[in-house]
Amino acid sequence: MLAPCGIDCAECAAYKATMSVDEEQMRKVVETFGEGKGSFNDWACLGCLHPEPGLIANYCASCGIRGCALERGVTNCAACSSYDGCEKLKAFFAEEGGSIAARMTMLRGAFVSREQT
Repeated sequence: MLAPCGIDCAECAAYKATMSVDEEQMRKVVETFGEGKGSFNDWACLGCLHPEPGLIANYCASCGIRGCALERGVTNCAACSSYDGCEKLKAFFAEEGGSIAARMTMLRGAFVSREQT
Protein backbone atom coordinates (compact mmCIF):
# COMPACT_ATOMS: atom_id res chain seq x y z
CA MET A 1 0.00 0.00 0.00
CA LEU A 2 1.49 3.30 -1.08
CA ALA A 3 0.73 6.62 0.57
CA PRO A 4 0.04 9.61 -1.72
CA CYS A 5 3.58 10.89 -1.05
CA GLY A 6 5.26 7.61 -1.97
CA ILE A 7 5.86 6.11 1.47
CA ASP A 8 5.28 2.36 1.45
CA CYS A 9 2.82 1.93 4.35
CA ALA A 10 3.63 -1.78 4.51
CA GLU A 11 7.18 -0.82 5.54
CA CYS A 12 6.07 1.73 8.16
CA ALA A 13 6.78 0.66 11.76
CA ALA A 14 3.43 2.02 12.98
CA TYR A 15 1.50 0.13 10.29
CA LYS A 16 3.47 -3.08 10.91
CA ALA A 17 2.96 -2.85 14.69
CA THR A 18 -0.76 -2.32 14.16
CA MET A 19 -1.06 -5.28 11.81
CA SER A 20 0.99 -7.63 14.01
CA VAL A 21 -0.45 -6.41 17.34
CA ASP A 22 3.08 -6.81 18.69
CA GLU A 23 3.29 -4.98 22.03
CA GLU A 24 7.08 -4.61 21.87
CA GLN A 25 6.89 -3.08 18.39
CA MET A 26 4.09 -0.81 19.62
CA ARG A 27 6.29 0.45 22.48
CA LYS A 28 9.14 1.11 20.01
CA VAL A 29 6.80 3.11 17.77
CA VAL A 30 5.78 5.34 20.69
CA GLU A 31 9.44 5.80 21.65
CA THR A 32 10.68 6.44 18.11
CA PHE A 33 7.87 8.40 16.48
CA GLY A 34 6.18 9.80 19.56
CA GLU A 35 9.44 10.57 21.38
CA GLY A 36 8.05 8.56 24.29
CA LYS A 37 4.97 10.74 24.64
CA GLY A 38 1.42 9.53 24.24
CA SER A 39 0.39 5.97 23.63
CA PHE A 40 0.20 3.53 20.77
CA ASN A 41 -3.38 4.72 20.24
CA ASP A 42 -1.80 7.84 18.74
CA TRP A 43 0.14 5.68 16.26
CA ALA A 44 -2.24 2.78 15.52
CA CYS A 45 -2.62 2.93 11.75
CA LEU A 46 -4.34 1.13 8.88
CA GLY A 47 -2.46 3.14 6.24
CA CYS A 48 -3.03 6.75 5.27
CA LEU A 49 -5.55 6.01 2.53
CA HIS A 50 -7.92 4.42 5.00
CA PRO A 51 -11.19 6.40 4.83
CA GLU A 52 -11.61 6.66 8.61
CA PRO A 53 -9.10 9.19 10.00
CA GLY A 54 -9.59 7.74 13.50
CA LEU A 55 -7.83 4.58 12.30
CA ILE A 56 -4.79 6.42 10.96
CA ALA A 57 -1.84 7.55 13.07
CA ASN A 58 -2.58 11.05 14.38
CA TYR A 59 0.50 12.44 12.63
CA CYS A 60 -0.47 10.86 9.30
CA ALA A 61 -4.13 11.85 9.58
CA SER A 62 -3.04 15.50 9.80
CA CYS A 63 -0.47 15.28 6.98
CA GLY A 64 -0.77 18.15 4.52
CA ILE A 65 0.22 15.98 1.56
CA ARG A 66 -2.44 13.39 2.44
CA GLY A 67 -5.05 16.14 2.88
CA CYS A 68 -4.16 17.73 -0.44
CA ALA A 69 -4.37 14.38 -2.28
CA LEU A 70 -7.79 13.71 -0.78
CA GLU A 71 -8.92 17.23 -1.69
CA ARG A 72 -7.74 16.78 -5.27
CA GLY A 73 -9.21 13.28 -5.54
CA VAL A 74 -5.95 11.45 -6.25
CA THR A 75 -4.70 8.40 -4.38
CA ASN A 76 -1.10 9.16 -5.32
CA CYS A 77 0.53 12.52 -5.95
CA ALA A 78 2.11 11.19 -9.15
CA ALA A 79 -1.34 11.49 -10.75
CA CYS A 80 -1.80 15.13 -9.73
CA SER A 81 -1.63 17.85 -12.37
CA SER A 82 0.35 20.02 -9.90
CA TYR A 83 2.98 17.36 -9.18
CA ASP A 84 5.91 19.08 -10.90
CA GLY A 85 5.49 22.37 -9.04
CA CYS A 86 4.29 21.03 -5.69
CA GLU A 87 6.17 22.74 -2.87
CA LYS A 88 4.84 20.27 -0.27
CA LEU A 89 6.34 17.34 -2.15
CA LYS A 90 9.60 19.19 -2.83
CA ALA A 91 10.02 19.89 0.89
CA PHE A 92 9.08 16.32 1.78
CA PHE A 93 11.54 14.83 -0.73
CA ALA A 94 14.29 17.15 0.53
CA GLU A 95 13.68 15.82 4.04
CA GLU A 96 13.02 12.15 3.22
CA GLY A 97 14.79 11.88 -0.14
CA GLY A 98 16.24 8.68 -1.50
CA SER A 99 14.01 5.83 -2.51
CA ILE A 100 10.75 7.73 -1.92
CA ALA A 101 11.69 10.49 -4.36
CA ALA A 102 12.97 7.91 -6.87
CA ARG A 103 9.76 5.89 -6.56
CA MET A 104 7.61 8.96 -7.14
CA THR A 105 9.71 10.10 -10.12
CA MET A 106 9.23 6.69 -11.72
CA LEU A 107 5.48 6.71 -10.99
CA ARG A 108 5.10 10.23 -12.37
CA GLY A 109 6.90 9.23 -15.58
CA ALA A 110 4.64 6.19 -15.99
CA PHE A 111 1.53 8.25 -15.33
CA VAL A 112 2.47 10.99 -17.80
CA SER A 113 3.42 8.53 -20.55
CA ARG A 114 0.13 6.63 -20.16
CA GLU A 115 -1.87 9.84 -20.19
CA GLN A 116 -0.27 10.83 -23.49
CA THR A 117 -1.37 7.63 -25.26
